[in-house]
Amino acid sequence: MTPQRFNVNMQRQLNRLLREGVIDDGLHARLSARYPTTTWDWTSLGRWFGVFGAISLAVGIGLFAREWTEFSMVKLAWGLGLLMVALFTLGLKLDRARFTMTRLSLQLCGSLTLIGLTFTLGYIFSTGSGNWPALLLVDLVILIPLAYILRNVLILILSAVVFFVWFGGFTGYSSGWGAYWFGMNYPLRFLLAGIVIILMGLLHRVNEDSLLANYREFYKVWLSGGLFFSEMALWLLSLFGNFNLEESRWHNETAGELLLSNLLWIGLNIGLLFLGAKYLMRMLRGYGVTFLIIQGYTLFFWHVYGDLGLILGSAVAGASALGLVFWLEEQRRTRSDQTAQKSLLTSPATASSPARTGS
Repeated sequence: MTPQRFNVNMQRQLNRLLREGVIDDGLHARLSARYPTTTWDWTSLGRWFGVFGAISLAVGIGLFAREWTEFSMVKLAWGLGLLMVALFTLGLKLDRARFTMTRLSLQLCGSLTLIGLTFTLGYIFSTGSGNWPALLLVDLVILIPLAYILRNVLILILSAVVFFVWFGGFTGYSSGWGAYWFGMNYPLRFLLAGIVIILMGLLHRVNEDSLLANYREFYKVWLSGGLFFSEMALWLLSLFGNFNLEESRWHNETAGELLLSNLLWIGLNIGLLFLGAKYLMRMLRGYGVTFLIIQGYTLFFWHVYGDLGLILGSAVAGASALGLVFWLEEQRRTRSDQTAQKSLLTSPATASSPARTGS
């Protein structure tokens, strides 16, 4: 919840408590002053100006280089190398406490520049093999240790994205395509990779109170990456089985194989809902709810929609989507009101007020 939305909810609860006589006018005025609902979000505004300034600076440097220098891949490599060093140096020199997000963002930009540099060098020294996934593997070997050395969770997130692209590109390249296919040949490979990454995340979480005390919350990146791999793999397995696009358009799956995949998928997401509620992890609940909805709609369009016809099928899909939106919005508002009321009732000023005590 954004600070602006939280303040609006608090003001709504304060007005309700005033109407019910739980608090008096004086206490209402004092508490309302703590939760301003001004339309100006200076933090967000500053962040956007920072993004705009960074983009403008990069565009300006690019236009200057284009105007006054003759382009070549070698010059581009030198430019990217110098920019990468500058970004990491500036990020290291910034005060760790005062400029946390700026420091992390500069290091992330340096990591992105590293990826650009490796591909530029790959182009310069290309042997014609077309094995571009190998360049991402080089980046991955550098980025994961770098994330821990710099204690930068943003670089770890980038590493997860790079791994996803590399893994798909590598399996595609090994199959003779020389390219990444989102179809994920043999989705079972991605499911197994996702399970390994989830186990890495759990191992990380267990040791964050001891060996990995300086890397708290890093386990969420591992866990989220593994869950995404697994969810996407089970999605495709539930539709097509463990197909291989290299040999045939679709794998000749059996009904038993599709049923097993769907049962595994729904079991995973129900388990995520249970664990998310038990350990108060919104990420797990989010994955569970999102992919249960995706599975429901996938099965509907795959097996039911065609039999209902265009008009009736579209009407059922649209009505269910609207109902789902209203239900999710109602759940969100209920949780927001409960959070705001809990914060209000536990406020020191409210607890010590005569009006509250008397009630």
